Amino acid sequence: MNKIINLKDLLKHEILDLYSAEKQIIKNLPLLIEKANMPELRETLSKHLALAKLQKKRLDKIKANIMTAEEEADGDQDQGFFSNLFGGTKRVLSKGVAGLIKEAKKIVAENMTPQALDAAIIGSAQKIGHYKIAGYGTVHAYATELKLDFPATELNKTLHESYSIDDSLTKLAVGKVNPEAEKTVDDEKAAFEDDFNFLSNSVSIMRSSGSDDDD
Repeated sequence: MNKIINLKDLLKHEILDLYSAEKQIIKNLPLLIEKANMPELRETLSKHLALAKLQKKRLDKIKANIMTAEEEADGDQDQGFFSNLFGGTKRVLSKGVAGLIKEAKKIVAENMTPQALDAAIIGSAQKIGHYKIAGYGTVHAYATELKLDFPATELNKTLHESYSIDDSLTKLAVGKVNPEAEKTVDDEKAAFEDDFNFLSNSVSIMRSSGSDDDD
């Protein structure tokens, strides 16, 4: 296994990890948008998707700025310098985001009320967003330390955008989605309870009527 030589090597690898993350987000976020019920949530997630596409383009420019053609290709090829550097033979894949997306798909497939589903979608989207915030914060710190002005500036833009999306999701969750999910009553359960109460009342009336007849 090749040795990690310096901070710039680590920066390059983390950039490729984030590139993989953005590609996976662009591919899978439309599912969460489709499943979302509240219009404001669909709008916020759609903004997240548009930003992910923009942020991927930024990473393309950063890759061209700090990597050789061979290193850039490693983000999409089956083998390459950074894959081998970290002991693998496959392309650099963001396994962290892959796992979060897998969990998001699993939870939105559960049987839930629309209100609970929206709350679950926000939770899943924020988990993915927090991975990005941590990742972009790290590479921005690396680029700043290395005095790589262009990457540092571009990464800082993405970091602030990621914070903004996270804030929007939090406000939506706290202000609307979570309260709606908290007070939601399952229609089927409510109908069952209404029928049960009706039958119970009917039985009570019949018993009361029987007692009067006996008197």
